[in-house]
Amino acid sequence: MPSTSLPRFGPTLLAALAFLPLPSLAADGISLFGGGVTIPVIPEPAPDVPPKVVEAIQPVFTFPFILVGSVDIDFVVDSTGRVVNPYIVRSTNPWLERPTIEAILKWRFSPAMKGGEPVAAKASQRMKCDPTLYRFPGDSSPWKGRKEKGHKSLPDELRWDDPPVSRDSAFPYYPREALMKENNGRASIRLRISPAGIVVDSSITKATTPEFGGAALAAIDNWRFIPAKRHGQPCSAIVTINFKFDTVPGTYDVPIAYSTKLAARELLRKTPRIVDLAHLDQAPRAISRRLPPYPSSLRADGKPGKAEVEYLVDKNGDAQLPVVVSASRPEFGYAAAQAVSSWLFEPPLQHDRPVMTRCRASFSFFPPPGPDFPGDTNTLLDPPSDATRSKS
Repeated sequence: MPSTSLPRFGPTLLAALAFLPLPSLAADGISLFGGGVTIPVIPEPAPDVPPKVVEAIQPVFTFPFILVGSVDIDFVVDSTGRVVNPYIVRSTNPWLERPTIEAILKWRFSPAMKGGEPVAAKASQRMKCDPTLYRFPGDSSPWKGRKEKGHKSLPDELRWDDPPVSRDSAFPYYPREALMKENNGRASIRLRISPAGIVVDSSITKATTPEFGGAALAAIDNWRFIPAKRHGQPCSAIVTINFKFDTVPGTYDVPIAYSTKLAARELLRKTPRIVDLAHLDQAPRAISRRLPPYPSSLRADGKPGKAEVEYLVDKNGDAQLPVVVSASRPEFGYAAAQAVSSWLFEPPLQHDRPVMTRCRASFSFFPPPGPDFPGDTNTLLDPPSDATRSKS
């Protein structure tokens, strides 16, 4: 894949960082995403001295297109000053996420102090690519809602003067079978955005295949918006967002990473070079695992659900080509696959050499406690079992 050396974006500390001690976390690192552990962590009293940055490494990008946006990342600074368990909590451009995680893992801190002893503490960081420094081809502005036909006939609470504007976004994952067969398609999602800017209901209005519709629907639940306004006050809005799935380079509604194409080609081989977990030096250690939100299209039902997803971990440690193995409702399966597509691991090794392996993950979904709560408030990553381990 051709690459262009792009500008690095400089780290900009948030005006107010929340440093929360996590005394239950060992210095050698305990995953926030272990089975039965919920996100977010309950805040605790602040340490006497918060962590301080000693060395900050800037993300580096080598993509064949210009990137614009920002990423907010949460992580733990352990008692030795190293970064543990980074995960993205907000992103305006998913292509920025992996380089941000890779950079933050290299940061070093003087650890937080409590009672004269170093302790683990939670920290937040914003990385921003400043579009004012460069010239960008095409339109790099955020997505804005448009009034649909019949807008004037909607109830007062759904009619707006100023449109909702995307604040955080996520690309849909490209369904495995469609990518391997080089199938293209489209999907249109109609969604309701609350006055808090959260997607509280959604549905597929058009889709070439159920898989394209399900993938697009799952991606939308990761979006956040600056809410619409009526008479200067935030209000609800109903809008439609369209996605184009295309394997032809240059189509960025649903872009496909070069590493994802390599993984698909590997699966198409007569004998794929995929190493079973049992034959690895050790199981891949998770670096970043975002949990899937409860599907907005199921909020009205408000019932819990389950999903199991199979995926590959490539030689770089990227999760690739997730596919739903089972789900109590299709929406739970697509939500799980969407989340897994962004996961990052240490590269799997066999005899100290990077290899590709196959894994599985199971999720338990519970409805959020209220309409203004994000959908991932109560999602759990189930502990691994024999039933969820990969099978070559």
